[in-house]
Amino acid sequence: MSQHYYRGNHGNFYPVQSQNNNVFQNRNQGRQQQQQQQFKKSGAVYSRIRNGNFEGDTIVNAWRATKMGLMKATVTPYAGANGKGREIVNSQGKSGNQDKEYQKMICTIQNTSLGTSQTYHVLMNLKTQVIVIQELGLCITPNGSGVTRKGKRVTGYFGKNFKS
Repeated sequence: MSQHYYRGNHGNFYPVQSQNNNVFQNRNQGRQQQQQQQFKKSGAVYSRIRNGNFEGDTIVNAWRATKMGLMKATVTPYAGANGKGREIVNSQGKSGNQDKEYQKMICTIQNTSLGTSQTYHVLMNLKTQVIVIQELGLCITPNGSGVTRKGKRVTGYFGKNFKS
């Protein structure tokens, strides 16, 4: 067992008593266990539509484990007013030179344990493929990878939108 020291008010080092030393070691072991046991609780799969009016566009299936049960989201392109093709929305940034293109999408969220289903109109950034559901404060993004508790490899993220 190694001896730990702390720095006093005058810059001198003093040995830590053994009782505090054990507490310090227990805290570090707890932190190491928490860091090792980080499991994914959400994921998203981005796929291309192979045929139909939206051929080549993106469809997204996402899932998220919550206290209220499993939440599934399906995001599909929005048909628009004429019912054909995709609708693109352009926006300019505050400085005026940051043009961004968004595609209108429809997001259907289902809670499997409660049996509820809700539909939202959302926008997907064409460059980053990030989908923001403002009403719920959630986002779906292709970034993120990890392993679930059962050992399955998962990519994507469906969860809290930290930027809003």
